[in-house]
Amino acid sequence: MAATILFFILLIIYSSFSIVLAFIILASNRKNLTYLFFFFLLQVFYVMSPAVAVFNAYSEYFRLAVGPIKVILTPLIFFYIKGLTQKENKITLKESLHFIPIVVVFITTLIIYFGYPDWKIMNMGDFYKMYVKGNFQFNVLIILTRLIVFFQGIFYALMIYKLFKRNDFIMRQIVSDISQKNMIWIRSTAILVGIRGLTTGAELFGAYSIPAVFMVYYIFLICFSFYIFFQAIVQPDISIIGTTIQEMKDSNENEDSKEMNTDVRILQLFKLKRLFLNPELTLQEASYELSIPKYRLTQLIKAGGYHNFYAFVNELRIDFSKELLINLPSNLTMDSVVTDSGFQSRSTFYRVFKESTGLTPKEFKEMNSLS
Repeated sequence: MAATILFFILLIIYSSFSIVLAFIILASNRKNLTYLFFFFLLQVFYVMSPAVAVFNAYSEYFRLAVGPIKVILTPLIFFYIKGLTQKENKITLKESLHFIPIVVVFITTLIIYFGYPDWKIMNMGDFYKMYVKGNFQFNVLIILTRLIVFFQGIFYALMIYKLFKRNDFIMRQIVSDISQKNMIWIRSTAILVGIRGLTTGAELFGAYSIPAVFMVYYIFLICFSFYIFFQAIVQPDISIIGTTIQEMKDSNENEDSKEMNTDVRILQLFKLKRLFLNPELTLQEASYELSIPKYRLTQLIKAGGYHNFYAFVNELRIDFSKELLINLPSNLTMDSVVTDSGFQSRSTFYRVFKESTGLTPKEFKEMNSLS
């Protein structure tokens, strides 16, 4: 009896915890958190199923809801992470296919519920067995649901890891001082989603008919929920990734051929990664960063109208320095522009700037200040 009460208290804590997190997220009024709000809210209904079963009070409502809810939770995490780089939380026609398993489980539940009204779960122990003797209809439903959740864990772990690789790659191109830890949480989420799917799939073997194992499982779910909540609150905005992806797509659509697209993308990548800001950048280092042979990079630069590699780099540095000069605060010296533009010395900066613009940096700043 003591174990039953302890288990009931754990479930109440879990459900209360989910409610609190759901409404904290709602109150935060941050974009792209809609999916997380529904994730935490639906967890309450999911948890209440075993909570009421502790006292043999399993209702018809939970009989209908628990399967579809169990199947929809993991896709909500995926759509949340995917939406972090999108301006709007819209689901495309292709993405709507993610909801097919939920529809299948819901329809199966309705067929069994109305077609076999006498099916029922005798107690909580039966609910977490691999199958219940003499209850074929219920066995079909629970095995179908558990199989779907099991494979969802594997599928969405891979999908979220793919988002991590894409987001981390693009962020490193557009922000020079990005720390890997800013994206690493998505990879960790992929691992946890996979574990969640595997542990939920363990129901297929009746693992949770053992109360102690079942309590460990729910403790893991509490930790998983808190991790997702914590990351949603503390992680910085990464919507810039979505903007960059769209810009790259728009740029590529305007090119005449696949080969030209490849060539342009390489030079774009050079600019996006801001390799030119490295004052000691060499052709060897640039070719390594871009995963392209040195001779090929040299060809692309000359095809772009530049005399050589260093002329190309210096022009990018000068263009960057112009932006710095226009926005240079009065409390900063010209030396800060030299350093931030990637030049090793003041004299080289002044010489290259004069050759490129016909003006000294000071004259350029004064001219743009007056305009």
